[in-house]
Amino acid sequence: MGDSKILKYYIRKRSRRSTEDEETKDRLSSLPDAILTDILSRLTIHSAATTSVLSHRWRHLWTTITRLKLGVHETDESTKSNGSTTIDHILRQITSPKLLAFDLDYSSMLSVIPRFSESEPWFSEICRRNVENFTLNTVEGYPFRIPACLVNSQSLVSLQLYGTLKSKLPKNGDSSLCSSFHLPNLKLLTLCTLDNVPNWLSKLIRSCPNLEDLSLSFELDYNPPSYFALGIIAPNLKSMCIRMQPCNEMQRTRISVDAPKLTNLEIYDWSSIYNFVRNPTALVKARMSLKRLFVGYVVLVNWGGNCYLEEMSKFVGGLSSVSNLELLLESHSNIFGCPNSGKLPIFSNVVNLETNFFKDLLFSLDCFPNLEHLVVSIWSQPADLAMEQRYWLPPNTIPYCLLSKLRTIKIKGLQAIGDDLRLLAYILSNANVLEKLCIDVRMMDVIKAKNEREEADIVWKEGQYCRSLFKLPRSSSTCEIVVSGRSVNAFGNALQNGYLTCQMYVGK
Repeated sequence: MGDSKILKYYIRKRSRRSTEDEETKDRLSSLPDAILTDILSRLTIHSAATTSVLSHRWRHLWTTITRLKLGVHETDESTKSNGSTTIDHILRQITSPKLLAFDLDYSSMLSVIPRFSESEPWFSEICRRNVENFTLNTVEGYPFRIPACLVNSQSLVSLQLYGTLKSKLPKNGDSSLCSSFHLPNLKLLTLCTLDNVPNWLSKLIRSCPNLEDLSLSFELDYNPPSYFALGIIAPNLKSMCIRMQPCNEMQRTRISVDAPKLTNLEIYDWSSIYNFVRNPTALVKARMSLKRLFVGYVVLVNWGGNCYLEEMSKFVGGLSSVSNLELLLESHSNIFGCPNSGKLPIFSNVVNLETNFFKDLLFSLDCFPNLEHLVVSIWSQPADLAMEQRYWLPPNTIPYCLLSKLRTIKIKGLQAIGDDLRLLAYILSNANVLEKLCIDVRMMDVIKAKNEREEADIVWKEGQYCRSLFKLPRSSSTCEIVVSGRSVNAFGNALQNGYLTCQMYVGK
């Protein structure tokens, strides 16, 4: 009897579910073709094509999709061997005269990557459909030739090419890249990764009068000329990112930038010399990493004496409108202390500064009169250098930002030695409005601890350092100090007899 009731319950539940499914299907089918096409365009091509079995109306609806993402999954052995044929078949089936987005992924095709002669008709067909957003991912080491149709498209708004891009001009009879470019509506251009600084790149950028976002990445080959030049002229450019990885110490590039509307700038490049034709007055955020991208490369900050630092100090001075600045240099360097750079730039709008230079650190604060938040990373600083050698001597006048603006300071890499305390004592005694001081302690002899006794000695040294730090007098009555060590962590902002009191925790 009980089983009979349970069976009737599931029959009723299944009937209701079937009715709901039919109602849902009816509501979906009642939508106009334009909405259904938009829905199908957001599915994978396999899922979209599968809907052709639903009814006569759905049979060819998937062929009107406006967004395509194609690639061959390496786990599908049967499809992998016929990747080119599959893509050809799909492109022949699509009837939409307008493609909003086309994404072609070679990275999953591996050993069956099509030859350029096989894939060139795809690009011609895609451009014929007035594609707006084109993205290509190629396999590393597979040189992709940029087709002429892609750099002469009236409809393209976004062009993103990832992989190894062949940057040399074509030989006679090669239609991969023509000498003329015309991209009147392009707003976003990403080229990653070029094996050279091609002489056609400047011309390509100039052919994009509405370009707003530019991202370039270079991994220069091993037999390049010793000198490159690149001109970036983009009157409407708002965001630019450049990554340059040279292969030897003799490679250098001069990059001239004329982008007066630039608001966001990122540069990861330790060899090139940059200059502004016109300083971008709308610049808000800039990140410049003039450090080696990989350990083992020769540092170029010393070639030609101080030539590199002098030239780059002028370029950094052109960033004076920024409010957020991140500036990372090689060790023992400071653009603001360059002897022949002329008058030091004043960054009146900078509120947030993150840097790693320790040389003339306090002196450099004069360049940032309205600085409120400062982060300094000095992990590579040798522990055995005296304070005079670190150039941490107090300046003749107290920096204005330290007296009246700085609210938070974070210093990473202090080594729990006496000279560090002298630096912190100067900061605490002059930072009138400081709200928080964070210290990350890195004791250089930690890696030498081999037994419990040595570990205990490290704990004792960190504890003593914290006690000394919290005994320093401060000018800000509300300042909280936070210390993060390997084994000791301490924090506090309570004032007692003119000194800070703190809570200290010991343990990894």
